Amino acid sequence: MTIRALYVSPVGRGGVDFGIQNITRSVRAAGLGAELLRLPEIYNFAPFLIPYGLPQGWWRGFNVVQGRSRVGFALRSTGLPVVTTVHHLTTDPALRPYSSLAQRLFYQLIESRYDGYSIKQADAVVCVSRFTQRQVEQIYGRKDTVLIFDGIDTSVFKPTPGFVRRDDGLPASMARIRLLFVGNRTRRKGFDLLPQIMDRLPADYQLFYTSGFQGSHGAPPHPRMTPIGAPDRAGLVAAYQSCDLLLFPSRLEGFGIAPAEALACGRPVVTTNAGALPEVVDHGQNGFLAACNDVTAFADYVRTLGEDAGLRYRFGAHGRAKVVRTFGYDQLGQSFKQLYAQLPGLYVDG
Repeated sequence: MTIRALYVSPVGRGGVDFGIQNITRSVRAAGLGAELLRLPEIYNFAPFLIPYGLPQGWWRGFNVVQGRSRVGFALRSTGLPVVTTVHHLTTDPALRPYSSLAQRLFYQLIESRYDGYSIKQADAVVCVSRFTQRQVEQIYGRKDTVLIFDGIDTSVFKPTPGFVRRDDGLPASMARIRLLFVGNRTRRKGFDLLPQIMDRLPADYQLFYTSGFQGSHGAPPHPRMTPIGAPDRAGLVAAYQSCDLLLFPSRLEGFGIAPAEALACGRPVVTTNAGALPEVVDHGQNGFLAACNDVTAFADYVRTLGEDAGLRYRFGAHGRAKVVRTFGYDQLGQSFKQLYAQLPGLYVDG
């Protein structure tokens, strides 16, 4: 039996980019053929041009094609079974206060239609969390979605021996407690809350933060916040292994790649009790969940972990075990393998 999956993904600026790479790698590890076709970023905004912008027969040699819900509908022209993956829906009312006017107009007038077309027309709809499943049913009425959590390569994102903090993955610092934030510098990710949280923490706590896909935005917004740029995969693993905990005050996540990666590296997480984050982080077991925008609670939870090395170790061990069990490549690849085998109209040679 030969199943060859083609993943179509315009270059993006967030966790969706990592998600499609994880799917590709895990499906290959499950023994299937899988290729990732990256397209220019413009196709994120005009996916209906995909059939016209690629060479004739670009899908030949594959028997299933897959793309996120922003582009999935544009893949129907291939004649292959289409799978669309819903990572999060920008029509969520919780996102509106943290979006610009231009973003809100695009989400409501254009992207919501792309999502709707893809969800309606796909042969199978995959949701990366129960939260996203509920959204798809509530907003678009589709009830037969398949839950496949995003996956983490736990052979790469892993703890150091004994969960000991390494010191070479972050800029040199005299800080006693090293915090890490991974994500874009956006309000949705809660970046604007970080300086307020740092104001409530001891002077020997320092926060290191990535620039995400958006590059540098000037000087750090707090004297104890240090940018680390946009590390590659190896650099990101080193950063996780070199911090004491991940601080991630995001206001909305369809899954939560960064918290899952941190847990896989044996690092506890302080994040928000919102979106799909409670599906990744177990409050009081591998991290803490604070109410959205509650900077005092975030700071208190960070301090609780910062002042108790034994608690950090126990939380880290629990988190590592959970990610290996629930979010590893094995569950990701095998789940897609089973899904593809059940697709109507799938042509399989051999």
